[in-house]
Amino acid sequence: MIRINVDAGHGSNTSGKRTPPLPVNVDFDGDGVADVLKGNTIKEHFANVQIAVLLVAELKRCGFEVSKTGFDDANAGNDADVSISGRQKAIKAAGCDYSVSIHFNAYGNGKTFNSAEGVSVYIHSSYPKDSRKMAGKILNQLVMGTKQKNRGVQSANLGICNCKVMNTKAAILVESAFMTNLNEAVNMMGKKKYWEETAVEIAKGICEYTGVTYVKKPTGSKAAVIYKVQAGSYGSQTEANKAAEQLKKKGFKEMYVHSAKVSGKTVYRVQLGIFSTKENADKMLARAKAAGFSKAFIQKA
Repeated sequence: MIRINVDAGHGSNTSGKRTPPLPVNVDFDGDGVADVLKGNTIKEHFANVQIAVLLVAELKRCGFEVSKTGFDDANAGNDADVSISGRQKAIKAAGCDYSVSIHFNAYGNGKTFNSAEGVSVYIHSSYPKDSRKMAGKILNQLVMGTKQKNRGVQSANLGICNCKVMNTKAAILVESAFMTNLNEAVNMMGKKKYWEETAVEIAKGICEYTGVTYVKKPTGSKAAVIYKVQAGSYGSQTEANKAAEQLKKKGFKEMYVHSAKVSGKTVYRVQLGIFSTKENADKMLARAKAAGFSKAFIQKA
């Protein structure tokens, strides 16, 4: 059976890997609740993980065996930034045939938005083996969805694409969109619909390359359930920000302050991660309550 590694680039607290401060609120899932408030940022690793989790599900449904590096579930708030050599060793040890690393691109000083845009796929400049062919199949799928500039298949000395070191037949890195482009940050990096689309397109490209029939998600099947841990709800953004700072001092790494309408009033909630399993959400809930946030609860979406 074919084994594919799915890698989510960087880690929860990798320095600099995030959008510039956003000039608008961002609603990830279109539920009318702002998940990231104006003035805050979206971390690259968070978006990488959301696509990676969906890609794992796509590949498994198509019959592939899957390994993971850089993440373990949909919660992007507790992932160490594993070194490239550490990821290479894990991929080789798992006996992977292929590897796909998920990233978002950036240009400029990272503090302001600019016009650089588009999607690209990278292969290793010296040890690509059959990567260019796989990259081409995946890129062809990626440009069929949301309209983006096609930046082509590019080569660079990227360790996560080094087929010789990892003993893979092919290995690629997808730069899904530019997090330093306002449109792409808000409407692609910050949208669940784009995460889902990208995962499907990569899976279709892999299937075409390997000669495996793509298995579409059954019509009418329920969307994957995700769990959000809410540490607290506050009447002002200032109060919510103070709570987030308290959590940070207590060792919590991934917090989002977002707004919601309750009985016609705006409240500000502090969210601690997104989880694909109830078990992991329960663990975070217990941590929050032990830290003094007795009213913390789990929201299922």
